[in-house]
Amino acid sequence: MSFRRDDSKLRKCTRHGSSHSRASLPLPTITSRAPLQVKPHPPWEDCVRLIRMLRVRRPSTILWGLFLCGLFLLYISLPSPSHGSCDCNETGSSYPLTGNLLDDSNRVYPKDPHKLALLIPFRDRFEELLEFAPHIHNFLASQRKNHHIYVINQVDNLRFNRAALLNVGFLESGVDCDYVAMHDVDLLPLNPALVYEFPSDGPYHVAAPHLHPRYHYPTFIGGVLLINRQHFRKVDGLSNKYWGWGLEDDEFYARLKEAHLQVARPGNLTSGTQNTFKHVHDRRVRRRDMIKCHNQQEVTRHRDRDTGLSTLSYRIQARKELTIQGAPVTVLNVVLECDHSVTPWCDCTESIGNTPRDPQQPAKSQDVIVPRLNRKKHLTQDG
Repeated sequence: MSFRRDDSKLRKCTRHGSSHSRASLPLPTITSRAPLQVKPHPPWEDCVRLIRMLRVRRPSTILWGLFLCGLFLLYISLPSPSHGSCDCNETGSSYPLTGNLLDDSNRVYPKDPHKLALLIPFRDRFEELLEFAPHIHNFLASQRKNHHIYVINQVDNLRFNRAALLNVGFLESGVDCDYVAMHDVDLLPLNPALVYEFPSDGPYHVAAPHLHPRYHYPTFIGGVLLINRQHFRKVDGLSNKYWGWGLEDDEFYARLKEAHLQVARPGNLTSGTQNTFKHVHDRRVRRRDMIKCHNQQEVTRHRDRDTGLSTLSYRIQARKELTIQGAPVTVLNVVLECDHSVTPWCDCTESIGNTPRDPQQPAKSQDVIVPRLNRKKHLTQDG
C-alpha cells in the first residue's frame, strides 16, 4: 500500500502514533523534590500582572488613577486646620486686624474674613427703619459683605443720647463682629462705589463732607463712619455727656485726632451731595431736640476726658430678633442711666435756662470742639 505525503491517515498516525507504541512507553519515576522557594516580589508587580490580565492597552492611565486616589484618601485623612473665633468683648489693647477673625458658621460670605455690625441709634423712627433695613441689607449683600443690623432703641424717659447708644451697640455686638458702622437710620447709600471695607489703618468716613447731603465742613465725621474694635476702644468710645442733639460727632473727632488716627474718606466718585445718599429725614415733621439747659451749652463745647465706653451705665430691657423684608435685625431696648450730678441736662422737663459761663474760664481753650461753620458754605438747609 502506498501513501501520499498529504494523506489524512498518514497525518493521523504521525500525530498520535500507534496504540502499541504508546503502551510500551515506560512510566516516569517520581522523585522527591526540595520545597519551592517563594521569592518576594514588589507590590507593583501585582498591579502590572492585573493590568495584563485585563488586557489594558494603556496601563499608565490606571496607574495614574490609583495614584490620584491615594492622594485623595491621604488628604481627607489629615486633620482640618482650626480657625480662630472672634472674641469682640476683648479687654486688652491688642487685636488682630487681618486674617480670618470669624468662624465660618457666622459668615454668609466665606470669602469675606470680617463681619460688620451696623449700629443704628434709634427712637421713634419706625418708618425710616422700614426703609433703611432692607435697603442697607441689599446694598451690602451686593458687595458680598458679612453684616448684621443692630437697632439700639432708647426706651427710657431721658433725652436722646446718640453717643451713649453707639457705645451700647459696640458692647452688645461684640460676640459677632470685628468692626462697626456708626450709621444714621435716615441716610441711605445710593452709589455702589461706596464700599464698606474693613478699616484696618484707621476710621473710614463713608458719608464724607463732599458727599453728605447736608453737612460739608472739613471735620464732619457723622452720618456713616466705619471703625474697627481696637481703635474704638483706644479712644474709649464716645462721650456720654451729649444728651439731646448735636456735637457728639465733633467731640469724637477730637478723640481720634488726639489718638493720631487719621480719618480716610472715599475719593474719585462720580456722584456728589445730591445723588450719593438719600436723606429721608424731614426736620419739619421730626423736630430735633436742640434744647440747652443747666450748663450744658458750656460743658458740651469742650473735649470730654471723663466719660466714655469705660463709664457707660445701662441695662438691656429686651432683645428681639426680627426680619424686615428679608433683612435680619436685632433690636435692643436700652435703658440709659444718668448721673444728674454730672449731666443734669439729661432731663430738661423743667423750665431751666442755661447757666451763665464761669468768668474765670478763658473764652478760648484748646479743648473747644465746636466747629466754626459758614452756614452758606458748610450747611444745606433742606437736608
